[in-house]
Amino acid sequence: MKRAATLVALLSCAAGPAAAQTMLDQQQRLIDIHALLLDLRALDAPGAFRLGRLSLGVEVIGVPPIDGTTGNKRQITASDETPLFPRPRVALGLPAPRDFRAFVGLSFVPPVEVGDLTVNYIAGEGGFAYVPGALQLGVRAHVFRAITRSPVTDPVIRDTFRATGFGAELSGGYLLPFGRVALTPYGGVGVTRVNGDFRVTSDDVLLTSSDTALALHAGVRLVLDDHWQAVAESDFYPGRLIQPNVRLAYLFDVFQ
Repeated sequence: MKRAATLVALLSCAAGPAAAQTMLDQQQRLIDIHALLLDLRALDAPGAFRLGRLSLGVEVIGVPPIDGTTGNKRQITASDETPLFPRPRVALGLPAPRDFRAFVGLSFVPPVEVGDLTVNYIAGEGGFAYVPGALQLGVRAHVFRAITRSPVTDPVIRDTFRATGFGAELSGGYLLPFGRVALTPYGGVGVTRVNGDFRVTSDDVLLTSSDTALALHAGVRLVLDDHWQAVAESDFYPGRLIQPNVRLAYLFDVFQ
């Protein structure tokens, strides 16, 4: 149980100065933050994919600084080990009525060990948008499942974290064409539900938590020559997490 208590203290620091004081609150806050780090963000404007448009890309997910200070000691945190991590992602435009667009997407990380870290991750999404012209208004739903194994409570022992989550959001954007370049600033609001459990290998202690969080996002989408895409987005979970993310992708029409 000693290592479990150390983990709880460490995660309470990750939440910042507003962290709750009870042991249970600290434990749940730590699990919630790590589950939200794995959430499938929008990372694109609504109505971005017309029928048959396929996006093949990779995201660079940012891990914000986490203060690991506990008393007069500084513990190692996730941001010390993994300030950035990549995540492949594909999306495809589906049939939709006139002035509307629909899409589905998939993200998958195979359980390949990198250093002392293994991530097994899969997520799916679907969206529907009203696109009468430059204005883009849409709704998106998503779900994810992740299992990670890495040293957390002991540098030579790998602990296991399992997380699931789902959510939905409303978003809006506006297309600004500039010759070969098209810019689309966008933003939205939604809600995410995450469930996580953390197993301490050495003590076989299981810590669990569930959380429903408000999710805000704002970003800009850039497309060059109708094929090369870059997206920069910031995501906000008030009181829990602020996170910058980037997406790079190649776009093409599968029916041509």
